[in-house]
Amino acid sequence: MKAARVHGYGNTDMIKYDEVPKPTAGAGELLVKVEASSLNPVESYVRQGFLAQMIPLTFPFTMGLDLAGTVEAVGTGVAGFKVGDRVIGKLPINGNGSNQEYVVATPGQLAKLADNLSFSAGATLPLAGLTGRQAVDLVAPKKGDRVLVTGALGAVGRAAIQYLKEIGAVPVAVVRASRKAEAAKLGIEVVAADAAVGKVSFAGAVDTVGGDVLLHAAALVRDGGKVITAVQVPEGANADKRVHLANFFAKDDTTMLKQIADAAGKGLLNIPIAKTLKLSQVGEGHKLLAAGQVGGKIVFVP
Repeated sequence: MKAARVHGYGNTDMIKYDEVPKPTAGAGELLVKVEASSLNPVESYVRQGFLAQMIPLTFPFTMGLDLAGTVEAVGTGVAGFKVGDRVIGKLPINGNGSNQEYVVATPGQLAKLADNLSFSAGATLPLAGLTGRQAVDLVAPKKGDRVLVTGALGAVGRAAIQYLKEIGAVPVAVVRASRKAEAAKLGIEVVAADAAVGKVSFAGAVDTVGGDVLLHAAALVRDGGKVITAVQVPEGANADKRVHLANFFAKDDTTMLKQIADAAGKGLLNIPIAKTLKLSQVGEGHKLLAAGQVGGKIVFVP
């Protein structure tokens, strides 16, 4: 079978489209035929070695966190899944990723995909959905609380907005002034990221952008509120400890992954796809991501 593998930290020329042995499912595992995978910014950081001390990897390693596919084999001791099930999943950053034709996963990494969703749509959901929901849970808003969401037009932002609506909180999108009209289509209040700081009236914030946008959002959160970011906190930010500011990385949660899949199946969560490429074009996908302003997820198909 084929796999897109990184043969050394560096530029995209280190990504090779290799022939590798097809894996088999052992006890407690499933073999999944990967029908689609999607690209997340953190994968670019891993590929370039920026997280090498935190996430040591052995070369060559196969990239890919998100997957959608079909269960092809079920190992002994696995319950809740059968051959032919359509699934989505989030794999760990351990070198056995989804940018290959088949992958072995555990039941805790998978959830069933609704029949009315394409595999490509399913592949956009796992990491973004888990990140958005877990960030909201860390903010811990009450029903009716107004919560800022930066990068609201991105995958994580959209997932956070959907979840805030689901739990009865009130999401407010934070986007660049040039994208306010586009964000208004989300059907929620919009605040310009580069506008003057207004009334400090928000219960908390979910940040996906970082930098000055994060600082702007934090300035709008009332004293003691929680600001949770999926990126690095700028040095010296929140020096007065007026708000609770912290970053995090999403964890596996099969129950939450099922909730994400269910929300998407009901039409409540839709993450736009900007580009669909072949698995052999993973390097091209990384180049597009690095160029910025993709406008949606990059999806790879066999």
